[in-house]
Amino acid sequence: MNTKDLIHLNASNKSIKITEKIEQMTMFDVAPDFRLHSKYLSGVFRTRAELAEGLREEGRDQIYHVLSFGGGTQSSHLMEQHLRGQIHYDYIVFSDTGAEPEFIHEQVEWWQRRQQECGNTTPFIITQHSSMSGGLEEMLMRWIHTDYQRFQMPVYCSSLDRTTGEIKPAGMMPRQCTVDFKIIPVKQAVRRAVLQKHGLKPNQKMPANVGFIIDIGFSYDEIRRINTDQSPQYQYIRLAYPLVEENLTTTDSIQFLEANQFPTRRSRCYLCPFNCDGDRDIGMDWDEIIEAEPLSFLKACWFDAELRRVQLGGTKIMNSIPYLHHSRRPLAEVYATEYEQLKGTYASRLNQWVNTWRQVIEEKWMKEIAA
Repeated sequence: MNTKDLIHLNASNKSIKITEKIEQMTMFDVAPDFRLHSKYLSGVFRTRAELAEGLREEGRDQIYHVLSFGGGTQSSHLMEQHLRGQIHYDYIVFSDTGAEPEFIHEQVEWWQRRQQECGNTTPFIITQHSSMSGGLEEMLMRWIHTDYQRFQMPVYCSSLDRTTGEIKPAGMMPRQCTVDFKIIPVKQAVRRAVLQKHGLKPNQKMPANVGFIIDIGFSYDEIRRINTDQSPQYQYIRLAYPLVEENLTTTDSIQFLEANQFPTRRSRCYLCPFNCDGDRDIGMDWDEIIEAEPLSFLKACWFDAELRRVQLGGTKIMNSIPYLHHSRRPLAEVYATEYEQLKGTYASRLNQWVNTWRQVIEEKWMKEIAA
């Protein structure tokens, strides 16, 4: 066996042993350790301290720490740690996706009040998508009513065999909405704020000694969502995951908030395909949307039906049939009883919402909308 083969064998054995150790931890319900996870070991992400050291090695010794605040459980946990002086932030930024339930906006306002009551003066910025200020609703309406092709939601898909007519489940679309409507707007907002602080305009270059570390509220149980700690858009921005570093799960954050009698609603959009029900309950469910915001549920049903109508029309590059519900059935059919009870009561407001968006899309994007 040559040296190259020996190195490969040792690396393989190390990987196997690490995998076995993680499996044993899970089997015996031992507390997780992110340092044993393959994503950390392979350098997919680093700790906040390691990121800061890397920036300093690049000559970026003026480092701004930012909390990407979503108004839900995990980022609220980080927010409270900041208010207690356990973690430092120079900016707190909430990116409005344009499709959060009203109860998430209420939670954001609750935390703003708490911040003031605590005497914390960290700048709290509210921002949105740079070109689509209406967020996900605007993106979807644009996709439905114009020739816009880029689809940025992780809908469930089915494939249609045009020869036999058979329809089969076909996975999901990529989850691009979090990056496009939350993370990137946060980066752009803090970039503008710091440039202004340095007396520079938004289109000017960031000073060479400035770096950013933006904290994302992924928990240890969401470690699969971590793909990088380097911003693809800006070389001087790094992404950190402090709850992962603390080996905290979503449940840990919820329990922390409950113990302190803080708001505990999970952040997501009202039409999020990851809303679930029944045995798939993960704390974000359609029932909560139906009960708390009936009109938002009807909007989701409208979008669900319109996406398929447009896709089947053949004008989009999307080849799969899209659904918002994991069963790959129309949302109005899955919740037929609730839909029938609500549609009459909210028909006028739903139609007004549809017509308002049609006018906005036509005027803003200067496209001809078919009657």
